[in-house]
Amino acid sequence: MRRRIPRTTLSAAAGLVLLWYAAGTGAQPILATGPDAEVTEEGLHRVDPSIMEAAWVRPDLDLSRYSRILLVPTGVQFREVADRRYNVRTRGSVTEFPLDDEKKEWLRGVWRRAVDERFAQELSYEVHDAAGPDVLVVQGLVADVVSRIPPELVSSDYSLIRDPWSVTVVLELRDGRTAELLARTIDRRNAEGLVEVGTVWVRTEDLVDVWAQGLFDRLEQLSDLESLGSRTPTWAR
Repeated sequence: MRRRIPRTTLSAAAGLVLLWYAAGTGAQPILATGPDAEVTEEGLHRVDPSIMEAAWVRPDLDLSRYSRILLVPTGVQFREVADRRYNVRTRGSVTEFPLDDEKKEWLRGVWRRAVDERFAQELSYEVHDAAGPDVLVVQGLVADVVSRIPPELVSSDYSLIRDPWSVTVVLELRDGRTAELLARTIDRRNAEGLVEVGTVWVRTEDLVDVWAQGLFDRLEQLSDLESLGSRTPTWAR
């Protein structure tokens, strides 16, 4: 009997083995099957990591059936970080900082705009405003947002911020007629390097555009999975 894992936003983050068959061919399954194979509670199976690092799909996934996409509201979820007292001298020992409500709402707005603008450029699908039988529902989420940007302190000479952001970007695809979950991808993104305090928020807008591009790239990869159906993973050779 297959073991099942809890249903959470990141519930499929580890330990799954994909069951995947080449659609419409006599090709050998390219991913492992057997009693130890695990699936999510929604029935998603993990794609061979040599093809996509962290993706889970329905075994019968076929995105060629869809000619239009519906972008549903995106979301941003922040890691809970204690709001503590500190000063310039003690701040060096703190690695994660809470964001105030204004900054959280700002980041949500930047993410929504970045996703809308990126998918508006998509030519393979027509962006649609309602669900339907040939509509693929696309949702992009940013989860577990970690800010390493300290709040400004009076008399602070702190001018550089190291590795300002860590986030998890999640793509979910659903059928526009049944609302059935078809696929999910999960990517941890770390903004590494030193950033000047005076430019960190402008640089963050550019970074969010990169996250949105990654979301689009995952959709493209999922669309190409069928063409990889006859491929045998390296670990099975």
